[in-house]
Amino acid sequence: MEKISILMVKEHERINDMLDDFQREVDIGLHDAGFLFNKFKWNLEKHFFVEEKAIYTIYESLMGEQISDIFHLMQEHGEVMEMVKAIEEKLRNGLKPEVFKLKEILIKHRKFEDDFFYPKLDEALDDVHRQEVIEKVKEVIRG
Repeated sequence: MEKISILMVKEHERINDMLDDFQREVDIGLHDAGFLFNKFKWNLEKHFFVEEKAIYTIYESLMGEQISDIFHLMQEHGEVMEMVKAIEEKLRNGLKPEVFKLKEILIKHRKFEDDFFYPKLDEALDDVHRQEVIEKVKEVIRG
């Protein structure tokens, strides 16, 4: 049986790779940076959507005492998107954006999800609910 944690670790790696591609382009010039950033942003938004609509919802319904985890993760989503908006603005103005703080918060966010949140969810869900979440994740992420 597939695990949500394994699927989401791969998804986190994919998004991180897109951010790395963007950062490399920013470091050598801004020629393709806008295109790479838009690709990163689109995939990050889909990722957050699937987390908030498919994963956090079922987590909350099964493990009500852990609402603070969900609140904290969603708060970080908001912080990340504010940083994304700031980078977008710099790109629009032809300025070189700083990516370090965005990478830092994404690493922290990912570590909590990969090491704690998703493994705990895999343990708590029965096979039917786990597969339901996995199918929703795949539908949104892969299009």
